[in-house]
Amino acid sequence: MAFADRAREYADQARSTNTRRAYASDVRAFMNWCEKRGEPFLPASPAAVLAYLIDHAVTLKVTTLQRHLAAIRDSHTAAGHVLDTSGLAFRDAWRGIKRTHGQPAAKKRPLMTVDLRKTVVMLPDTLSGVRDRAILLVGFAAALRRSELANLEVVPRAGAAWVEETGDGLVVHLGRSKTDQQGEGVEIGIPYGANPETCPVRNYRAWVHASGIKEGAAFRAINRHGQIAAEAVTDRTVARIVQRSVEAAALAGGATIEDAARLAAAYSGHSLRSGLATSAAANDAPGYAIQKQLRHKRFDTTSGYIRSGQLFKQNPAGMAGL
Repeated sequence: MAFADRAREYADQARSTNTRRAYASDVRAFMNWCEKRGEPFLPASPAAVLAYLIDHAVTLKVTTLQRHLAAIRDSHTAAGHVLDTSGLAFRDAWRGIKRTHGQPAAKKRPLMTVDLRKTVVMLPDTLSGVRDRAILLVGFAAALRRSELANLEVVPRAGAAWVEETGDGLVVHLGRSKTDQQGEGVEIGIPYGANPETCPVRNYRAWVHASGIKEGAAFRAINRHGQIAAEAVTDRTVARIVQRSVEAAALAGGATIEDAARLAAAYSGHSLRSGLATSAAANDAPGYAIQKQLRHKRFDTTSGYIRSGQLFKQNPAGMAGL
């Protein structure tokens, strides 16, 4: 294989699979747009790129448009072209698009410890219930992304994430993650919980024992007959488990069907990760420890969770004698 081809393959691996997939889709969308208007795609003129962004400013979110622009730039660089968007006209129009159509990201609620307890105790003692309990507690305690949680395995395998059982608790070994694209690996400790019902270590072991899983995916699909599949649950399944459990707890607490469904929709798979961070911050966990558990490269990413968890901690309004 030629050196240039090998270099290009390695360059492709510099980004995650999801990013490469998204960029490819964005570039195809721009190519189709150019073809319909008779505009050259490579190299494209800055005016054509700006027209594309303006054309989609109403239908796409600003964050999506930013990714499209990055993908178009990347495709030009890979082809040896320079896409110059530094001109005043381009910069002013792009700034206007962001100011006009930009909006805060719609954030899902963190699943706080008090609410997690309610969801966990409501789960039935069926095989699915035992699995879902382990998924919720392990995902929360290790602050895992839903894809990381879905891909866990019970024994080590080259390139795979897995769970090690030790005398002190569980150790989650992640071979590669969103913030570890070089695959250096990271270990996450999960200690025993004070309450057996909500202890992630005991509930994980209960699931492994009940399922009889010896190797492969730790968390697997279960059909309506209670049969465990060979394949792992998907990241979407993790999100559905969170929402389904929240809805069941709300119904048990007296909520109407409509209100329970509306509440469940406010949560996602990320609610486990954000819930651990926010709950820990509310209980005065050190910021560096929260950052370490979440594996954030930058503390300012972690600080958002800390601010949410400490909204009422030493709040001046509460100390003003009202």
